[in-house]
Amino acid sequence: MDALTALSRSRTARRLVLPALLLPLALALPGCGSSKKRDQLNEDNEALYREARELIEERRFVEATTRLGDVGMVTPVGETLDPMVKLALADAYFYQLGTTSAIEAQSRYEQFLNFYPLHPMSSYARFQVGACLLEQASDPSNDQEYPRRAGEHYRAMLRELPPGDPWRLAALQASARAGDMLAEHDWLVAQFYRQRGKPLGEIQRLARLVDEYPSSQRREEALFQLGQAYAKAGDQAKARLSYERLIADYPAGTWAGEAQTALAALAATEPGAAPAPSDAAAPPRTGGA
Repeated sequence: MDALTALSRSRTARRLVLPALLLPLALALPGCGSSKKRDQLNEDNEALYREARELIEERRFVEATTRLGDVGMVTPVGETLDPMVKLALADAYFYQLGTTSAIEAQSRYEQFLNFYPLHPMSSYARFQVGACLLEQASDPSNDQEYPRRAGEHYRAMLRELPPGDPWRLAALQASARAGDMLAEHDWLVAQFYRQRGKPLGEIQRLARLVDEYPSSQRREEALFQLGQAYAKAGDQAKARLSYERLIADYPAGTWAGEAQTALAALAATEPGAAPAPSDAAAPPRTGGA
């Protein structure tokens, strides 16, 4: 049994036991008093929720989770309040930061979506599931399972959200962030192959970076290195295409001049190219002091 299931069952048990213990007291009270007591208990749940939200705003997240755990201990939570309590509890875990908290928060957001898929806050909860996946990402030199999953999550979200949904832009930006993480991983692996003189491995990583992560800050330099790697592998045609692509995509970029120079060098080595003039054949310079 996982921690979430155990916690859920523990709370369910207490909800069942407490009313049984209070039953004799309820029978001893007049009917109107019993109704007033129930109203008070419902107000207590709402007060606990409000206090927890204030604690979250004050960044007192552990205290907030404790306060939210008390909601519904004495009387069931109303249909309107219950989704907000679930969402607040997920938020309280998420903002504690760290992998363990992100895992717990992700479980809570998914629980909210299972119970309330059509709730007005469902897009927010769905966005936060992806944010939890990104929070679990490891160093870019390691395997990037979680950014991959986050990217897939946000792309699915973008396909399904209606055009006017306010969370579309946030999901688009988060998807780009996941792509940047994956691009950085491919860049580091490409540098590993480059340093060891293995152009085929370098080409595989750089080609993916260039094609799949267009927003990456590494892309311009990756195109230049891709041209170099193709040249080292003996594929002059693809080397030329990489340099031309760099110049077309980044005409005023840092590497455009280097790409022009590389293209000229490739042209000079092509069959039938005119040999570059030697110093001896150069025309004499005129003028002087």
